[in-house]
Amino acid sequence: MNNATVISGYQIYHGFLAGSRNIALHREYLNRINVFPVPDGDTGNNMVRTIGNIAEKIEKRYSASEVFDQIAKHALRGSRGNSGIILSQYLNEIAERSTGYQKLTTGDFGSLLFHSVPAAYTAMENPQEGTLLTVIRSWAEAVYEKSRTGKNFIEIFSHGYERAKQALKRTPEQLEVLKENKVPDAGAWGFVSFLEGVQRYIKEGVTAGYRHVQELFGSGVEREESSLLANIPAHSYSISTGSDFQPPQFRYCTEVFIDSPNNNSFELRSQLKHLGDSLIVAGGKKRIRIHIHTNNPEQVVKIAGRVGSIREQKVDDMLRQEQAVKNPLGRIAVLTDSIADIPLEEKDRLQIHVLHHSLLWDDDEYLDRLTLSPDEFYMMQSRRESNPTSAVLDIERIEMVYSFLLEHYDGIIVLPVAKELSGSWQQFSLAAKKINSQKKTISVIDTCLNSAAQGLLVQKIAQSASEDKNLDQLVREAEELKSRTRIFVAVDTLKYMVKGGRVPPVLGKIATLLNMKPVISLNSDGRAQTFGIAFSNRGLQRRISRIIQKLQEESGIEKYCIVHAGVPEKGERFKGIIQRLIGSPPQYISEISPIVGMHSGKGAVAIGVMTTKPSVQ
Repeated sequence: MNNATVISGYQIYHGFLAGSRNIALHREYLNRINVFPVPDGDTGNNMVRTIGNIAEKIEKRYSASEVFDQIAKHALRGSRGNSGIILSQYLNEIAERSTGYQKLTTGDFGSLLFHSVPAAYTAMENPQEGTLLTVIRSWAEAVYEKSRTGKNFIEIFSHGYERAKQALKRTPEQLEVLKENKVPDAGAWGFVSFLEGVQRYIKEGVTAGYRHVQELFGSGVEREESSLLANIPAHSYSISTGSDFQPPQFRYCTEVFIDSPNNNSFELRSQLKHLGDSLIVAGGKKRIRIHIHTNNPEQVVKIAGRVGSIREQKVDDMLRQEQAVKNPLGRIAVLTDSIADIPLEEKDRLQIHVLHHSLLWDDDEYLDRLTLSPDEFYMMQSRRESNPTSAVLDIERIEMVYSFLLEHYDGIIVLPVAKELSGSWQQFSLAAKKINSQKKTISVIDTCLNSAAQGLLVQKIAQSASEDKNLDQLVREAEELKSRTRIFVAVDTLKYMVKGGRVPPVLGKIATLLNMKPVISLNSDGRAQTFGIAFSNRGLQRRISRIIQKLQEESGIEKYCIVHAGVPEKGERFKGIIQRLIGSPPQYISEISPIVGMHSGKGAVAIGVMTTKPSVQ
């Protein structure tokens, strides 16, 4: 940019691209030094996703105001994590203050950066020094200070960049957790890396940054990592071993994006602050993004929905992330979807990773089990005339999970719902294809199962993974076990299968008139089939009893589980029946996920069975 004292939207656009490309080089490193506010190892993913999303979507414009407005719009919509949302609020404030500017002088630029800082602080319920906030403030103050002397952009930006690096070096002195781990704040480090890319563009006119923050941490990856990563203590705790691990006070990192014509940021903050910590409410002209660490994501979404229309939501399990980062049970991660019915405590014990399906209902969207509980779901199902649907898992989300897991495991075995029942298998496979083209580290199994049966298979493979079996061993075991795993669903009514298109309306009417209560299973390909019919609840119990007894006699039952759709008393009743038949209790009794419940309806009970040898289907 030579000695420019005025810039347009073109320079802002290219500078942002340069910063984005530079921070992308450091994603894994940022994940590794992430210890604040929780050591969940995803700051790099979140910052690269936030900034990269903006860089992909903004377009070149001459008007500085138009470019800043695009940046702010995509920042708020695509921001992720603490640092990403803080940055998006700052960028949004810059955009609002830049309205009407076609070009910016150095004085205009410095003023915009400086006077937008308070908005980043006020977005947080409890702002902390020694974080990204501190570095943004130090940088903006330095740029503003230099810009008042009328210097050119190279001089004012270089001055700000040097001040930002100094502020970054001081972050371990300001936060005890950083000092204990001998690392700077990960979000702040990422921001300085972004600035480095912009600095290179300003000085050299290129839009890609390839250097590291050399003045701070050495010249090159090896030296950079040896000076910082070697000083990070190797934690060795695990929730599943009963050691000194302390689970996070608030488990779920919850983010909600809403359209809110009145921008009720203050009202939202006051209503949400009692639900957790790390609360950030970042607001634009008509958009709000919420970030909070909470144990009740369902309540967060409910409150947000009263203020505006929910456009997007994300919930990350920080406990599972910490387990992966600090002490994974085995070398291979076990990943499934939320259709696999397994109690949460069992998922915790075996460190089972889960991707949650989205459930769409009229204009509302929910995350299966996380932002919509079974109780709430069945209440809504009884009141609404419309029928919910499920959305295929987002491939970008799957890729992010793969990327995170492969930083901490040698490989991943994926055990989704049957390919014949959902597009999930296809999404998991497509996302794995690119990674596997270089080295096969991900295996996606068509389980041909769902619900209770899928849960039994996932539980068994997770147990084997915890015993340090490798990926090939786990794949062979999964392929063999799925042929020995069955499900039998006792449906109380066909009403919801008719509404969902699984059963023809004429057949549904006949079944209702005759009070038919079918037993539904899956064949060896994972397709649904009717396995028997009863005409009363007592007849249904007898029918299930005969099925289980026959399986026990012909193939032997190794283990079983029971899941129910909002009827725990029915689950207990079936437990008593089956336990008398085979002489052992179930592995667990659990609730069916809302995604499965939208077809079965309240009142259904399913039995998952794993036999000692393959059974005839």
